[in-house]
Amino acid sequence: MSTLIVTERNDGRGGIKPFNSYSAKQKGATVRIGDKTLKVTSDGRVNIPKAIMQKYGIKGDDGRLRIGIQFSAQGGKDGWKTTAAQIKTPPERAKNQAQGTVITRPPAEGKVLVPSDSGDFSWSPV
Repeated sequence: MSTLIVTERNDGRGGIKPFNSYSAKQKGATVRIGDKTLKVTSDGRVNIPKAIMQKYGIKGDDGRLRIGIQFSAQGGKDGWKTTAAQIKTPPERAKNQAQGTVITRPPAEGKVLVPSDSGDFSWSPV
């Protein structure tokens, strides 16, 4: 699952389009973060409260906080209407990333993912 970077705005909140996209099919959608249910705004963004940005954010060289967010939703013919989000403190290497940047976990050092005979994947030395 990919993590998106959310950068703090001047008012201390963050804002991002769930899944980095939005269409008219999602009008009126909601995002659940912890015990809060937040409504997606008319421009397709969910506003991340300042308290969450301060609790989970890391400060970039520009002085702005950044958090990582992952979205999960059940799709349907009308697209997603309700989604859950998990907030993460991004790794130090992502502290200066731009809004909406997708970050992934780097592979284990010295190993590559290779298919095995069983159809599963396992780590193998390089």
